[in-house]
Amino acid sequence: MKKAMIATTVLLVVSFVTTLVLGAALGTQGLRALFADGGAVDRLADRVADRATVELYTDGGFDEDDRQYLFQTDRLTLEGSPKTLQIAADLGAVRVRGTDGAQVEVVLEQYSRRASPSPCFSAAAENGVVTLRPAGETDGVYAVLTVFVPYALSALSVETGLGDVELSGVTADALQVQTGTGDIELTRVTAGEAQLHTETGDIEVEEAVEIAASLSAEAGTGDVHLRLPVRRAFRLTYTVDLGSAELEDIPTEWLQDTKRGAGASGTIVRGTDGAQYTVHVALGELEIERAG
Repeated sequence: MKKAMIATTVLLVVSFVTTLVLGAALGTQGLRALFADGGAVDRLADRVADRATVELYTDGGFDEDDRQYLFQTDRLTLEGSPKTLQIAADLGAVRVRGTDGAQVEVVLEQYSRRASPSPCFSAAAENGVVTLRPAGETDGVYAVLTVFVPYALSALSVETGLGDVELSGVTADALQVQTGTGDIELTRVTAGEAQLHTETGDIEVEEAVEIAASLSAEAGTGDVHLRLPVRRAFRLTYTVDLGSAELEDIPTEWLQDTKRGAGASGTIVRGTDGAQYTVHVALGELEIERAG
């Protein structure tokens, strides 16, 4: 799996470099930015290294379907009904899900393919703050922290150093999600304002996501897949520094100042006085799809 990941990454780099060279889209300045210290290639190498670390400590990775590898479950209840919720994980995946109930419930699951694994993670929940931390060496153990929220929040923030974030059925006035290395996925989320940022990872926003005021999605190295809202008016401005943008079934009358190829950019407008969407991809692919 690790070899396939590295091979895919190499092909991605080759495709970007080929686009730049054949199209001469960014010229000398663009190529310098690509290969400079801290530039796109460096960020991509960091992503490979981080993903390799994930492979080492998870022995291949797990999800909720791999129940046979679940060996430890801990449950916590957040006292009171805080309207502001902060979730932070140094290492491990975070799921936030809307549910029925009266209080915020936290479930920490630990998975391993080892014969006799020991718990390597601990969770804490107090005063609207939920944390997931590894305790020493992870020793082939993978953690999934699921937070069940039964009511609308005024603010929700989720941050992971190395791990994916999934939000489903959640309502919040203000939403902020950030990952160092990890994917971000939103499904059936309602928010006034939303900020999504990943240094190395993909961002996926489903059509059932309703944003009233503003959405900002930024991927340093990775792809962004955005399904446009079905009914709401919006104004979407997008830029791709190194990569390309694919627009699926977008009416021509919605498009403004569209630039395709390497360094794609443009504006998509539907209706008036709608939500403001801003999408930026530094290195990767952007896919914008019309819903419905």
